[in-house]
Amino acid sequence: MIHITFVRHGRSQADDLKVHEGRFDSPLTEVGIQQAQNRAKQFVEEGRQYDAILSSSMQRARHVAEIFSEQLNVSITTHDELMERDNGPLQGLPFSESKHKYPMADFVNPYQPCVVSANEGESGVELYARASLALQSIIRRGSGRYLVVSHGRFLSTMFNVICGNQPRANETGVRFAFDDLGYFDTTYRPDLDVWVIQSVR
Repeated sequence: MIHITFVRHGRSQADDLKVHEGRFDSPLTEVGIQQAQNRAKQFVEEGRQYDAILSSSMQRARHVAEIFSEQLNVSITTHDELMERDNGPLQGLPFSESKHKYPMADFVNPYQPCVVSANEGESGVELYARASLALQSIIRRGSGRYLVVSHGRFLSTMFNVICGNQPRANETGVRFAFDDLGYFDTTYRPDLDVWVIQSVR
């Protein structure tokens, strides 16, 4: 049996600056740090135990993982494949500026880069493929309990992989929204290829 808890990072400076995040490597704010400490404390009080913490290599996720590691006494490994979606030239760009500099296309199929006007960024298919391979890598670790710390858009895509939802044009279909330090608990039975979503918070 494989148990995986997926956790989104906390509030970052990019949120306060109102800029696109994605691959913009923004640190946590004091609020974000407190959010992580509160969630880690909750997990300790619930008696949660994990065999490993797997974190995105980006600092806002890695900092959260470090807080969990200290509270839960579990080692961390960082993984580039758990990074947020590559949003090309949008990273770090103010929302007010991006809508003029890189206007959204009326139609974007899942094979096109996410910033069509610049022909840059990860397509929906590329993001889905990366999430699929990241999930495969976790599952191939074998039976155990794993805590994965990553990013909102990437975790939404990973949730879609688990549910079997394919990427679609204009990013229609199902999307999952995770608040700061939002998480979902899952169990996978590799002998039956069955996922159980136990909770989403």
